[in-house]
Amino acid sequence: MSLLNHPRIGVVLSSGGARGAAHVGVLKVLESADIIPDVIVGASMGAELGGAYAAGVPLDRLEDLWRTTSFGRVAKSLFPTIPWSGWSSGNAIRRFLENLCGNRAIENLPIRFGAVVTDLQSGRPVTLSEGSLVEAIRASLSVPGLFSPVWLKDRLYVDGGVSNPLPVDAARELGAEFVIACDVLVDPSDVQFSGLPLRVGSGRMLGMTRSEARISPETHPFAPSVFNVLFQMSTIFQKRLSEARLTEHPADVLMQPDFSSDPPCYRRVGCGIEAGERAAINALPEILRRLGRSREDKTEGEGE
Repeated sequence: MSLLNHPRIGVVLSSGGARGAAHVGVLKVLESADIIPDVIVGASMGAELGGAYAAGVPLDRLEDLWRTTSFGRVAKSLFPTIPWSGWSSGNAIRRFLENLCGNRAIENLPIRFGAVVTDLQSGRPVTLSEGSLVEAIRASLSVPGLFSPVWLKDRLYVDGGVSNPLPVDAARELGAEFVIACDVLVDPSDVQFSGLPLRVGSGRMLGMTRSEARISPETHPFAPSVFNVLFQMSTIFQKRLSEARLTEHPADVLMQPDFSSDPPCYRRVGCGIEAGERAAINALPEILRRLGRSREDKTEGEGE
């Protein structure tokens, strides 16, 4: 079958922090099967990897960057800044992106690309599909409270994952007819809670003993930290938002890598790449079937 008649393929990469390493594995498998997207759209970490790939950065370089990532390297991008609109100015990330992608305009990339951001004033998702690639990715990565928001064309933008963590609709708006989506969002039920054990006995508040404060270790085994609670709140919000938007704008093929046995973190992300590869390999037969292709098509094309 001639590949000239294939539908315009869109690849959508979700937000997800360190779990975004799986996107590298997905892109590797798709590229090996000669499935090159016409459109790539990403939110947050998905925007970083999708934008770099759309700009022509080789996958082996992206994989090497992820496999050599360490917590120390990540920490260097979190140097505190003043004025304090975010813990970090994000300038270290901007320099990293400039070294990785160069000074490119999105409209001049070989693959059409969109970085999803959130308009901080309206709360609505916006797809940046022209202008500076680096600034668009930097804006999409602007986790509220962690990185300062980004001003672009008189609008203030933050992380795209806040409003549209898996932007299938944005890919279709950019012309994609067949959408392959990779969802690496954390499922709330996968989060393991921990915290300080609660002491059994009467409690005190403002110097007054409360008789009802007696705690049973069976029903109250520990107190989760404020960071646990805030992270879980964000996890629940993003996952439920993604599910709601997918109901309205479904992908043609949806991949959800399994991280349950070995979830990646910024100290160790290589396992995330393998999870993405497994998910893409499992989805490949369905993708090829929907595209009207077989595994032999690439081999036959190379032999002609």
